[in-house]
Amino acid sequence: CLGCGLTPDLCACALMPRVSLATPIAIVQHVRETCKPTNTGRLLARMVEGAIVLPYGMREPAFDSSPLENPSVDWHVLFPREGASLLDPAARPAGKRRIGLVLLDGSWSQCARMSRRVPGVGRLPCVALPSVPPSFWTVRTQHREEGRSTFEAAAHALGLLEGAAAVEPLRRAFAQVTARVLYLKGALRTPEVPATWTV
Repeated sequence: CLGCGLTPDLCACALMPRVSLATPIAIVQHVRETCKPTNTGRLLARMVEGAIVLPYGMREPAFDSSPLENPSVDWHVLFPREGASLLDPAARPAGKRRIGLVLLDGSWSQCARMSRRVPGVGRLPCVALPSVPPSFWTVRTQHREEGRSTFEAAAHALGLLEGAAAVEPLRRAFAQVTARVLYLKGALRTPEVPATWTV
């Protein structure tokens, strides 16, 4: 399925909600992630109204940073780059600006480079998650303890900013997709969400 990356008999598209959030979301997606069935950034973009995907790494066209120049949004890159401050739900930008999250969608090394090199992104402040809950997304190998999929990192950050109830539909849908992917890979006996997962 082009929507969820699963086989047609296990398609999870009908389970994906459309959630309206107050926090603007921009996903800077490395070109190598575009066609990967295990990419989670595109799942987030499908479920969050107004989320935009900004492709990066192609020869043509050039990266378009114009959405990050919106003067009504105080954009922050969600990545624990050196010098990053902890994401603080109590901190609010001056005036009527809203906090917006720029999500880097790629491998850890790709995201580290993108946080510094992508035009319009490298100049933005970085924020890190104060704590990261255990991950059940074991579809792709994670070499860093603090590493999380784009979807998981975003859901945790949005939960801090907007409350757990606001992101609960996202978490439930992501758990359904994850269980079905792991079932296809032979890592779960059934495509049902295990009761041991904290969703």
